[in-house]
Amino acid sequence: MTETGTPERWARFLEQHAPGLTWLAATLLEWGELPPLARKSWRVTVHTSRAGEVSGIAALHAESGLLALASLPELPPPFLGEPESVKRLLGAPETLDQVFSAQPMLLLRRLPGFRRQVFLFDDEAPPRHPALVRAGAGAWDELEEFRREAAGSDDPVTPPELAGPVQRGLVWVLANESGKGAGAMFRVEGVARRRVQITDACVAPALRGQGIGAALLRSAANIARTEYTRGAVIAVAVDDVAERTALRAGYTPVGFLDDVRLA
Repeated sequence: MTETGTPERWARFLEQHAPGLTWLAATLLEWGELPPLARKSWRVTVHTSRAGEVSGIAALHAESGLLALASLPELPPPFLGEPESVKRLLGAPETLDQVFSAQPMLLLRRLPGFRRQVFLFDDEAPPRHPALVRAGAGAWDELEEFRREAAGSDDPVTPPELAGPVQRGLVWVLANESGKGAGAMFRVEGVARRRVQITDACVAPALRGQGIGAALLRSAANIARTEYTRGAVIAVAVDDVAERTALRAGYTPVGFLDDVRLA
């Protein structure tokens, strides 16, 4: 079955079954508040069970060709758009495998992708680092340079300019040892009902190996709990350092997110 449903139901499904796409849940909640003619950037199709429960979602960003997919285990996700219009796929590895099996044209265009590990923090808010502050409204250009130097690129979607997020108060920083400039930062990518998605969590190379990364992620969990909602989710590069840092910060691994570009 396919139905339109409501963004509220879609967001609940994504937060429960595809937490790595929490940013999409937040986007669709905002999208649902727009008048129909203002929703042109995203198209959504939803599969439901016979009981009317959401079982799969496909959301296509028409301008970029990004197709984000989520479905219950063992169930094929819905597919949205013409195969030639899709340029990028996001979803759990098993979900994307089903899409490529069903769409041979996409399989022929598949390029090497990126895999990220998804972590949740749903416990009580830990203490935030005492040096954590909200980025100043005029600091975005300095933070753009810092993000490049510190390789803050864990965003599952193309990172936006930091100017907008900084001005909206969604970027947080730790000062470096000299007290000037950033030593670490993170950005709130999306705010859904149960969790916020944290991205661009990065530490200056000179400060690594001192526990700053774990303190930064604990601070992000505190911000999520005290400023927005219940918990936090991050999707980080699959490597030993990122995994150890998330585990030390008290996050729980819940799966993986594949990001595949198409030729």
